[in-house]
Amino acid sequence: MANFRTHIGVAGIASLAAANAATTAGMATTPEAVILCSLGMIGGMFPDIDSDHSVAAHWLFRLLTLATTLMVVITLQGTMPLWSLLAWAAATAVLMRYVVLTLFTRITVHRGLFHSLPAVLLTGLITVALGQKLLAWSLPFCWLAGGFISGGYLLHLLLDELFSVNLANSELKQSFGTALTLFSPAAWRSYLLLYTAVAAGFWLLPMPEQLQSAILHPAHGAVVHLSALLAAL
Repeated sequence: MANFRTHIGVAGIASLAAANAATTAGMATTPEAVILCSLGMIGGMFPDIDSDHSVAAHWLFRLLTLATTLMVVITLQGTMPLWSLLAWAAATAVLMRYVVLTLFTRITVHRGLFHSLPAVLLTGLITVALGQKLLAWSLPFCWLAGGFISGGYLLHLLLDELFSVNLANSELKQSFGTALTLFSPAAWRSYLLLYTAVAAGFWLLPMPEQLQSAILHPAHGAVVHLSALLAAL
């Protein structure tokens, strides 16, 4: 599989190019482009969060701990004295570092659920929800942010698959096919839960009109063509 430097380098270049394109197209301002580029790079590291000893996992959990602590501070701000707020923030950081991280490393297996296509979609949908509910981003920017983190995520999985091909000997390594997983019978309950969460996300989260049209028009066209084909038969 590709190493950390390869993943962060490729994700950084691709995210920078995509953010520049979004700015040129008038879809994002310069500060928003910085956020989008950062999200793309985070997405490029995210699949390795289930690897206990990877550099990406340590960095991502530090970011997750910081983000969770800030969310607690923002939520509780103004409802209690400063010392209580600081105590809650410290307790949250300790909980994330010594409890959540420990449990996570015990129950996850590298190249498991996090190396799958439904995980790509769910990560983007979670980003949309957090951007809308906690960060008060505009709806179009929320979906753009979700697209960037999912894009970086998918790029990571594609690189892992690419590095599973031994071009010199024209053969596939044992790891080939373990990054772009759609389903695993051995973990069917987990995949069922994952797909249910993805379906719920698309159902519950509001979409910008442009995105709705992009999804509905091709689907409508496919139904029309299928109906015509069945009628001809």
